[in-house]
Amino acid sequence: MTVEDQTLADLRRAELFGHLDDAQLHRLAEVAQSRRMGAEETLFLQGDATDAFYLLAEGRLKVFKLLRDGRTATIRHVEPGQSFAEAALFHDTYPASTETLTECLLYRFDKQRMLTLLLAEPRLAVDLLAAMAELLGLLNRRVEELLLPVPARLARYLLARADEQLEPAATGSATPEVPRVIRLPVTKRELAARLGTVPETLSRTFDRFKRAQVIRMSGDHRLIEILSFDQLHRLAQE
Repeated sequence: MTVEDQTLADLRRAELFGHLDDAQLHRLAEVAQSRRMGAEETLFLQGDATDAFYLLAEGRLKVFKLLRDGRTATIRHVEPGQSFAEAALFHDTYPASTETLTECLLYRFDKQRMLTLLLAEPRLAVDLLAAMAELLGLLNRRVEELLLPVPARLARYLLARADEQLEPAATGSATPEVPRVIRLPVTKRELAARLGTVPETLSRTFDRFKRAQVIRMSGDHRLIEILSFDQLHRLAQE
């Protein structure tokens, strides 16, 4: 596969560009600049001047805010096929920072070239607005979550991961069932930042859940068995 074919394939798989036809994708590919990054590298920092937005094709990264007290709060984890920093097209500085969690393949879309392309491709402009509206909804939910006690935040996070990791029922039925064992996609330190707390508080909350026989954890804390979904749902509402 040529570099151009790979770029087109990656753009075609992107959520933001899924409605574009081949001609539009080729025009977009002319703007896209690929870049590989290692783990724990910074792409841009909060307050940097905006010059582009990005698409993640491979790997995982986080978008986070630096708080006034020096702590960081993770806003979202970006997965392959998702774009980020779209607000760069309309703002002078980036409102948040990024850090790669694994090795990543990114596509960079220059701000000025993309603004020109959006004027020529109204459908792409509409899709971009839809992506930004979805991100705004995510930010609103994150603010609401941060007003909850840490146990409620953790319970909601575990339930969300269970919903994501649906598996076919053992009986062979086409109806999916929620797995009792889920895998945490991030480290405990990163999860603490995602929940807006510190690792020590997160550890105490996990211990509380284990003592109440709501969950059971593997030795490396990456696998979690949910022993009582009913109790977890109650904790999520407290």
